[in-house]
Amino acid sequence: MKRVARLRTVVASRWFKVLLSAALLAVLLYEANWQRMRAALAAADIRWLVLAWTSLTASQVVSAYRWALLARALEFSESFGRFCLYYFSGMYLNLFGPGTVAGDVGRVLFLARGRRRALALTTVVAHRATGFVALIWIAATAIVLLPDEPFLGSLRWLAGLTFPVTIAGWVWGPRLAARLLPPTNRWRVLVERDLAPYWHDHGLLLRALGLAAAMHALQIASQMLIARSLALQLPWAFFLIVVPLVNIAGTLPFSLQGVGVREAGYWSYLTRIGVQRETALAVGLLSSVVVFASGLSGLPAFLLLQRRQQTTARLEHG
Repeated sequence: MKRVARLRTVVASRWFKVLLSAALLAVLLYEANWQRMRAALAAADIRWLVLAWTSLTASQVVSAYRWALLARALEFSESFGRFCLYYFSGMYLNLFGPGTVAGDVGRVLFLARGRRRALALTTVVAHRATGFVALIWIAATAIVLLPDEPFLGSLRWLAGLTFPVTIAGWVWGPRLAARLLPPTNRWRVLVERDLAPYWHDHGLLLRALGLAAAMHALQIASQMLIARSLALQLPWAFFLIVVPLVNIAGTLPFSLQGVGVREAGYWSYLTRIGVQRETALAVGLLSSVVVFASGLSGLPAFLLLQRRQQTTARLEHG
């Protein structure tokens, strides 16, 4: 048991994520031709990269609005401007932690402000869940609509089942799990009473999923623009299937902001459709740069939030 606990501690540590990301990048760069690598990066058109950053940052504004929609259903009454402040501050915090954990924890604390932390946590979990479902739906839709290929037979059936399974899981899953707890248990009360809008307000769910789809469409467009900066002409189906898979892998708390995982994903998938491996690696590297640049755009929000909190603390203590 002690060995298992130690292993969990090591895997959960920030340094493990840094080393994993560095190791993945080192392996990929070792396998690449450095001259071709430099040539691919040098040929990137900065104008398309700026548009990619703009599209990715715009997706975060849409995502902040979706979070505000879900939080207001639970009677959090902050303005949209303040939700943006919390959300972009969380984006900045993500630069210093594994996956999106640091930003999510920050958003919970910013929104709760010492009160109703369980409810604030639920808004962040619901925000992540609707985003994940929309991402899976986009990939599933692309698989279903792909030209008929023999190897997609069973996969297309599985993709078709994604829609009813995720809907059933959202509507009934948490409530069925809560019924395993005593009637007075605070988590059962939270699920059955406090979170009732998430199960009964179908309009809220549809709006949240629609906003999540719009957010992911902007993020996929960002990856298209990055590929365009390298003069790559890739089929739309590639982006609709591969980008969701790479994004899901990049948000898992096993690497630092998906660095290494993202590059390995694009290396693997792009080379399968005939893209030179150095160009494929360049797509991943530029994608990571754009992600970090988007995260840094949250620094002004984080500094402003810190200043407001310090001012409030001074006023409260006279």
